[in-house]
Amino acid sequence: MSTLHDTKPTTTAPETYDAEKSSLADVTTIPVPEDISPEDDARLRRRIDWHLLPLFCVIYCLQYVDKVAMSYAAIMGFREANHLSLAQYSWLGSIFYIGYVVGEYPMCLLMQKLPLSKLSAVNIVLWGGVLCLMAAVPGFHGLMVVRFLLGFFESAITPGLALFTGQWYRLREQGTRTGLWYSMLGFGYILGGASSYGLAKANLRGDLSIPGWKVVYVMFGLATSVVGILMWFLIPDTIDTAWFLTPADRELAKRRTRENQQPTSTKWSWPQFREAMADPLTWLYCIVCLLCSIPNGITTNFFTIIIKDFGFDSLQTLLLGMVGSWVVVNYCFWLWFGDRVGNRCLSAMPPCCVSIIGFAIMYATPEHKRMVRLAGYYICVPWFVTVPIALSLITSNVAGKTKKTTVNALFFISYCIGNLVGPQAYQQRDAPRFMPLYLTCILSVGLSIVTMVAIYVVYRVENAKRDRIESAAGPRQFNPEDDLTDRMNPHFRYTY
Repeated sequence: MSTLHDTKPTTTAPETYDAEKSSLADVTTIPVPEDISPEDDARLRRRIDWHLLPLFCVIYCLQYVDKVAMSYAAIMGFREANHLSLAQYSWLGSIFYIGYVVGEYPMCLLMQKLPLSKLSAVNIVLWGGVLCLMAAVPGFHGLMVVRFLLGFFESAITPGLALFTGQWYRLREQGTRTGLWYSMLGFGYILGGASSYGLAKANLRGDLSIPGWKVVYVMFGLATSVVGILMWFLIPDTIDTAWFLTPADRELAKRRTRENQQPTSTKWSWPQFREAMADPLTWLYCIVCLLCSIPNGITTNFFTIIIKDFGFDSLQTLLLGMVGSWVVVNYCFWLWFGDRVGNRCLSAMPPCCVSIIGFAIMYATPEHKRMVRLAGYYICVPWFVTVPIALSLITSNVAGKTKKTTVNALFFISYCIGNLVGPQAYQQRDAPRFMPLYLTCILSVGLSIVTMVAIYVVYRVENAKRDRIESAAGPRQFNPEDDLTDRMNPHFRYTY
């Protein structure tokens, strides 16, 4: 890893903090900038929250529902209607992430050059339209094409929301806000499960003119497209175009995020690209995302099948699947806790340990003890909070527009690779206990803990080194027009 002696900044600008009085331990308690009163800071934060977060939460909830719609459809005859073997169904789960991989880097590049809100809105509308096609396209090959396109258009959503969070919120606020919108996948459990349960019952009674699984795709696809249209009109591309802020408040909003030391350039920089590729932290983030995504690829596509294999019927499976929505509390609490104590990395450890216990219960429990195995499934839910924690760290710690674009793209490509690998661990020959599958999950989550500890250690050591150097050199100023990376700017402090 390069040191601070290797790279020197080329420009200077407005002072953000005094390094002799502030270290990383103080990042979560950085005082309000002197030119903004605490009252104005709180007022602006509330106003931004109320105008951005509700729609962000709805978008992420729908993204999760749309992603797992195939699991709900499978309960209502989707596999049988399209004559899909278990292997073909597994590939439909995997091809989504191939589309995600293909779309990720182009989408991240476009986010750097095009209006962020408009690009996101167009992708949401297209993603909703493609989801509707799942009800119209017959056969394995046609469904493979549709699932690929679904992944391609969805690849812009989570990176876009992460960029919005970094653009609008201060360092100490970003983890909590990321946790809030990311936790909406828990409401996705409830929304998807409750809707599918009602449709499944109506389907059994013969009340529907088309199969219930088709209604699932059309209903959620249309809802998604409507939300995309709302985003076009309601979410501003930047603070400068915020329709819900006065000109004076826009200036205050920019001042309150100046401490983030995030550049505003839209130009591509090859030196920043090379720095991103050579930075060990980039690959530690990718490793932790890959490891956490392997179990996610299993549970996202197969959770209804897993629960049904415990011995429950289709309707019971849909209801029992909703219990996993307790993940809402898990995500919100641990990301809030990380901001509160000033240590996001270590806040990922407890939920991962709980998940290992849950997977171990499913691994070790005999087939006939279905309620114990079901309890293990519910306990294993928390581990994926590590991904939004890592994403919030990228938002806070990676500076330089090109570098951030590159690291975000690599992070989500790792997410896709993990989700591609995961479904392949679900093999019918391992039925009924699927012990290799649960062992894979235990190892993946355990190694993700080790990786988060490594990220924590690297950031802590790097901050201590920067504090020593700056205490001798004295504080300097930062200009967002300079487009310095976190490596180029020796006055940048990492949040961990």
